[in-house]
Amino acid sequence: MEKINIENIWTRGFEDPDMIKEEEETRIQTSTKTEECIEKYLDLEQSRDGNYISSDLMKLVFDKYANNIEYRRKYNLAVSNSAACLAKIAFKNAISKDSIKHCIFVAGAYGSGKSFLVQSLYEEKKEELDNCVVYEGSITSKAIDEKIDEVYKNGVIPSIIVLNPTLELSMKNIKDRAKRIGRDVKKEDCVFVYANIYDALKRLTDKYKDMSYVIYNKTSNIPENLDVSTNIEDLNHGSYDEISKQYDEISKRI
Repeated sequence: MEKINIENIWTRGFEDPDMIKEEEETRIQTSTKTEECIEKYLDLEQSRDGNYISSDLMKLVFDKYANNIEYRRKYNLAVSNSAACLAKIAFKNAISKDSIKHCIFVAGAYGSGKSFLVQSLYEEKKEELDNCVVYEGSITSKAIDEKIDEVYKNGVIPSIIVLNPTLELSMKNIKDRAKRIGRDVKKEDCVFVYANIYDALKRLTDKYKDMSYVIYNKTSNIPENLDVSTNIEDLNHGSYDEISKQYDEISKRI
């Protein structure tokens, strides 16, 4: 397996010396031990033999991140870009398997329950996912186009699931997750997704006209309360400034 060029793992421009140190150590491990990192990912039960691809799950191949909740709280961003580069390799490996016929892209707001949904699908519909790759990640970056193009190039059928919780539900879940496993989300990142996911899905469905999609609107974490929709307007939450104001108002009461 070709090693990842360390120059292709972007740095985030941290000012904190500790963040810089951890980011660099992770970049070095990723670039010099690419194959070992991918093998560790395949060994994770949640990866479903490498057919479920998630940058957040990929972070568990770094021992300090996997074994120390305080490390996660402080250094989550320091390992993010390395994990994303590894996930990209893992995705290409998975989608090129002859047995794979379908690829589901699972996207949505932070704290929307993407990982929980995926693992539930594997438990409840295991046979239906035997020939499927599930990719969990953002669709607000144009980097998603490269992955969709890779899917088509391999003769695989793509589809998208978007989880769309209320902003308050998302914020509550983010807060709870930060307490449990140490992975928090900055306000600007949370707001960015809500402000851009509508345009993102619209752009993708305009570009890939034969790609199906479904939106799961959520007002709670109870599965029975899902509102299944194909109306892209459900994702139109307003401008960045409008959502930022809502975020601040919700923050005061949760």
